[in-house]
Amino acid sequence: MELLHVIIKSGPSPRPLAWSLEVSHTLGGDDWRMIRAFGDREHCKRLWDLRPERKRRKARAKGKEKVTCSTQFANPKPLENGEMHVAIGEGVSARRVRLSFRATHPEPHHYYTVRELTLAARCLCHGHATHCNVDRKGAKCDCQHGTCGGHCQRCCSGSKWRPHEPCEAARDCACGERGECTFDDNGDILCVNCTENRAGPLCDHCLVGFYNAIPDGPCVPCDCDPEGSDGSCIWDRNHQRVLCACHPGFSGPKCESCEDINAVFPNCVVEITTPTCKCDPRGLVDSNRVCDDICECKNNVIGERCDECAPGFFGLSADILEGCLPCYCSHLADSCRIDRRPHPYPDVVLPLGEAWAISDDDLQETMEPSLDEQGKPFLITYEVEGWESFYWLTNTFSGEQLEVYGGEIRVSLYWGVARGDTGGSPTVGPDFILISHGGKKLTYINSSHENAGQLELVASLREGSWYQESEVATRSQLLDVLSDLRSVMIRAHFHNDQDEVRLEGVEIRSSHSAKEVCVCPNGYEGPHCSKCSWTHVKIKRASGSQPSFECVPCGCNMHAGCNTVDGPCGECQHNTTGPHCERCLPGHYGNPVTGGCKPCACPLYEASNNFSPNCALAGPDGDEFVCTQCPDGYTGDHCEMCDSGYWGSPTEPGGSCIPCSCGGGPCHANTGACLVCPPHTEGERCDQCQDGYWSGGEDGSCVSCSCGRGALSSACDARTGLCACAPSWAGQTCDTCAKGYGDVESGCPTCRCGIAAVSPVCETENGTCECTAGALPPHCDTCQLEYWDLTADGCRGNCPVIDIEICSFSALLVVFYRAFKFLSLRLAKSSVDVVR
Repeated sequence: MELLHVIIKSGPSPRPLAWSLEVSHTLGGDDWRMIRAFGDREHCKRLWDLRPERKRRKARAKGKEKVTCSTQFANPKPLENGEMHVAIGEGVSARRVRLSFRATHPEPHHYYTVRELTLAARCLCHGHATHCNVDRKGAKCDCQHGTCGGHCQRCCSGSKWRPHEPCEAARDCACGERGECTFDDNGDILCVNCTENRAGPLCDHCLVGFYNAIPDGPCVPCDCDPEGSDGSCIWDRNHQRVLCACHPGFSGPKCESCEDINAVFPNCVVEITTPTCKCDPRGLVDSNRVCDDICECKNNVIGERCDECAPGFFGLSADILEGCLPCYCSHLADSCRIDRRPHPYPDVVLPLGEAWAISDDDLQETMEPSLDEQGKPFLITYEVEGWESFYWLTNTFSGEQLEVYGGEIRVSLYWGVARGDTGGSPTVGPDFILISHGGKKLTYINSSHENAGQLELVASLREGSWYQESEVATRSQLLDVLSDLRSVMIRAHFHNDQDEVRLEGVEIRSSHSAKEVCVCPNGYEGPHCSKCSWTHVKIKRASGSQPSFECVPCGCNMHAGCNTVDGPCGECQHNTTGPHCERCLPGHYGNPVTGGCKPCACPLYEASNNFSPNCALAGPDGDEFVCTQCPDGYTGDHCEMCDSGYWGSPTEPGGSCIPCSCGGGPCHANTGACLVCPPHTEGERCDQCQDGYWSGGEDGSCVSCSCGRGALSSACDARTGLCACAPSWAGQTCDTCAKGYGDVESGCPTCRCGIAAVSPVCETENGTCECTAGALPPHCDTCQLEYWDLTADGCRGNCPVIDIEICSFSALLVVFYRAFKFLSLRLAKSSVDVVR
């Protein structure tokens, strides 16, 4: 189980002064470990030897928590009903939890009480269970979404899936037939058990000692010599061959030979006959004296055996006169090493056509050459009479070209002379010129070419054959030009009587010589420190300065690049925003001016459980944060708890806080069970009306049933409000007589309609029957005055003259009879009421 937070509520007393929170991972509790301590400064040091922290301890994201002692609750106030909320964060698991109270406040508060204790924890179910079964053996999740396992850690179908996603969301395995799919801690696909000699997160690389000549092709063994290499290699696509990574002193594509021609393979040391030989011949002034007791090292070599380059130098080799080459590093650093990894620079075939112009040797005079049918630039010599003409590559091969150092330039051209003997002679001059943007100019050695026709020119891009102002250029001077190359110029004038020249091909051949890897200062990068890091901009320095440029930080707080120092920032990175990337993006926290911005976890990183759109640092120091915009229903520093009136599991993936369904009353924060119901309601959710009430009020509130005198009880249907009526009663509240009954005041007796009634059913309110003509209400069982002869059709009216007295007397008797009967009934009812 993962422990999330602990809440301790005191009773009518102060809180304890010093206490600790401990966890155990065993059933017997024999491995108790303290994870938090609380107290004042004295007790933090005396009880636990911990440095007290004044600021409040925030919950951390996943990872092991450092044990701390907080003074957060050291104040005895409040003196009653104080609370202590401790957020644990993720990653703290426990089988048992123990609170160890160690000290109380001094007099007069020398006591404490614990009224309520809340421990919040969760099972590890990867978001695929809402419940888990806990027994003495442990916890087992009730898995959903097609997952199986004690922790819902796999799909029941056996397919692969991202944790916290249902198995229905399983994705195609990107490993193909080269490996098996699984997932890393971030939920990304990870291939394991790679086949076909492959490796890598997606089985998309060859194992060390293997290579593939075709992308996604089979990985075949490097077949490097085991004595001369570490077994690794790459495929050189330009030369269609394998290049192995050689140990020092070995060379060849497969490290099958010695770097020193005097050494003997496979040991690659000069054969000796004396056991005292110890000097490395590559670093010796005289390589034939490897067996001397004292090794005499070359200028740039150190070590008792002359086997190390001096600081500021690299690439120990017998072919180097001084033993090691000086670090170039663009004049920015003096520490470098040799890069032994094979990094072949691809051969470059430069385009012909309009990429070339004709110029003099100083680029003062220029013109466009003509193009033949194949697009090759050619020149009729009289067009540039008086020039030392050169082909000039305008912009195709320029800028930083340090990687070509050690290679060579190869040119193919044709030139011809005028017919007849004109007495002319070949000219002498450099075949190549290199010019930098800063105006530095290097010329290749002067030469002449006697025979007209097809001509091949070759120049090594190494020091020794290039000149700067009549002096042999150093390695550093050659690299300075190559670092900021403006143009390559190729000789186009070879004879005084030359009449034409045509450029037919230009190629830059790559080099396999030793390469330096410099330790660059901040803001600079690249093997030669010749590039600016993406948060810096390159500024040219004054001509002749060393270094020739400077990398100046952009005004973007190291979170974006720029084109000029004061110019606008590019797209801000590291979760920052603002004109100078000086603010964190919404949903992130940190100080972009001094560092980066991290995503908020409010309380989880998952979008489904990241409830606050923003968060901020908790203080000027440290990396703790608080969520600043918890929505309604959420509380806590990280929106990790439900607020009063809400319940749920916000720390569970997919969980949230929802309003209590308690009619406005409070509920339990975890289960939603109502704690106090509104008047006249009951039930776990306060969704039921008490007896005698029903949900007929505004907003479904419970109101009184108001059952009438004819109801069997005071209770009614809680949903409809209908009362249970006695047989002679009707209506929602049983306050009217049923059909066939009448006279509410009399208790709804059966209707007593006489022979002259229209219907045997009487009025429910007063029991009156509807009579036919001449019949006397309320019961239609006698005739009205001056009516006689009662029948179903009513009474006849207008008594005959001869019998008028008899008829009227009879009618009068009927009136008296009815009055007597009515009085008798009333007296009888009054007697019954008195008896009751």
